[in-house]
Amino acid sequence: MNTIKQLSTLTSRIVKQNLTSSDTIITTVLTPIFMLLFFVYVMGDSILVHGVSTGRSAYLAYALPGFLLMAMAMGSAYTALRINNDKVKGFMTRLLSMPTKRWVILGAHILASTIFMLISVITVLITGIILGYRPQASLTDLGLFLLLIVVFAIVITVVAIPFSLTAKDFNGAGSFSYLLIFLLFISPAFIPVAGMAKPIRFFAENQPMTPIVATTKALLNGSFTFSANSTLLSIGWLLGLLLVFSYFSFKRYQQVFVNI
Repeated sequence: MNTIKQLSTLTSRIVKQNLTSSDTIITTVLTPIFMLLFFVYVMGDSILVHGVSTGRSAYLAYALPGFLLMAMAMGSAYTALRINNDKVKGFMTRLLSMPTKRWVILGAHILASTIFMLISVITVLITGIILGYRPQASLTDLGLFLLLIVVFAIVITVVAIPFSLTAKDFNGAGSFSYLLIFLLFISPAFIPVAGMAKPIRFFAENQPMTPIVATTKALLNGSFTFSANSTLLSIGWLLGLLLVFSYFSFKRYQQVFVNI
């Protein structure tokens, strides 16, 4: 019971930090919304989907799932910043010198990150619905979509941990998030990969974000199947990244606080 209270208290602290930080809100909630508006209302009529220009509404239906993932990728930078800030300012050291379960410290960051990313996703999704987006998913698909979003949030948070514990200050802590954003842009998140130059298209078709984007879109447009190649690749990439970076996170955590 005491461990649960510790986890709840630390998680609440981080969530409040995020919700009361104007910079965090602007970057992780408002910026994806502004990007969504720009792509739909400025570029939507100019982007070909399935080889034809089908207008803003069709482009909104095509791209909104990608903007949900984009909001989460941007949020991962602030997860790394919070972890790094706690390390650099000695807050983690003070917690580790107290009767606090070691796993609770990073566990609170993972839980708080997941909660805040869900808030970002819901905000961007509501904006899309206001603009006219209508998901075609069944209740089962929506449940699987929520599961995918939660797992994705956990995975990119775990990926953030070794970077945040290694960086000397907050400027370097969230730099890895630019890689996530780059991978989303070089994927079918916002434009079909068919029109890309061949070397870039080859990379786009074989990088981890592409099947995750495809699975997210399939869950929201009602075309999801467990046997789809994108579904199997998504599961493989997410599990693989989770296992690999959980190991690196644990090792780096031990190295940083080995004498405490």
